[in-house]
Amino acid sequence: MPHCIVEYATPLQNQIDISSLIESLFEGMVDTGLFDRATIKVRAIASDHFMTGSDKQLYMHTTVKLLPGRSPQQKEMLGARLLERKTQALAGTAMLSVEVVDLSEAYFK
Repeated sequence: MPHCIVEYATPLQNQIDISSLIESLFEGMVDTGLFDRATIKVRAIASDHFMTGSDKQLYMHTTVKLLPGRSPQQKEMLGARLLERKTQALAGTAMLSVEVVDLSEAYFK
């Protein structure tokens, strides 16, 4: 745990190295000191079909799913770190967002 899921518009594959971004996000999560490296899971899912307003702007949304227990400040710091790394990689070419959420007690492994 945690799960970091990156959803992005498929055309972004032609603009950035998705594998390098995944590695950067992974290291960003390690650097927070909130997680043991061995428990972090980061994956990317491309979206071939999407709508974003009237101009079909490219996007990248990241959801981080955590077991409950982190403070709001820790979640804010994590989200800001990941957004910063995405901003560096994408340099204004897409709409970017990060959401940090607690899993419910109904999570099973």
